[in-house]
Amino acid sequence: APAYGASKAALHTFLESLRNRLHDKGVRVVTIKPGPIDTPMARASGRFADGKGLYPVEPAAARIARAIERGEHTVYVPGKWRLIMTVIRAIPSFLFRKLSI
Repeated sequence: APAYGASKAALHTFLESLRNRLHDKGVRVVTIKPGPIDTPMARASGRFADGKGLYPVEPAAARIARAIERGEHTVYVPGKWRLIMTVIRAIPSFLFRKLSI
């Protein structure tokens, strides 16, 4: 999970840089931050083998399309994922290490 998390953080920073660099050229860059979506990869992870807790693909795709149409910079799918990740990022490291998240 550390390498996966690091790659997602790097991608976020890269897309933010592209967004800032290409703005004057009329290029829009949207960062998609998916939570657990009902995909074969999510089911194969073992955590969601039964499909419980996974967000359906169709509403996820619709949310992403709306974000692109609206010109949003960052979209969390499902929307509640923004709150969840905000809380998780706010947990101090010494406390996070004691949790089983």
